[in-house]
Amino acid sequence: MNPWSLPKDRQIRRLLVTLNERLGDACDVAPEDSDDPRAVTLYRPDLPDLRAHIHLHGQRAGTFGLFLEYPHPVPGILESEDNLSLPRALSCLALHFDA
Repeated sequence: MNPWSLPKDRQIRRLLVTLNERLGDACDVAPEDSDDPRAVTLYRPDLPDLRAHIHLHGQRAGTFGLFLEYPHPVPGILESEDNLSLPRALSCLALHFDA
């Protein structure tokens, strides 16, 4: 993934650059990602049903919303979180993609 080439909001690109440095090839932008500049969908290439939707819609300034998808339902695991700081969002994504 080349975050700088994506037509995404600067805040989304910043998260993607930092995530790319941390996770490398563990996740990538989903092929069917929308054209919404304030949202992005990531997936794990070897487990395509393991996804994360990151968005800025309805979030406080400087924070992210996450919606996490798993290949199989996982009881007791939060599937969405709102108003996450950049470090907290990165931590959640790293855990989600098991890096």
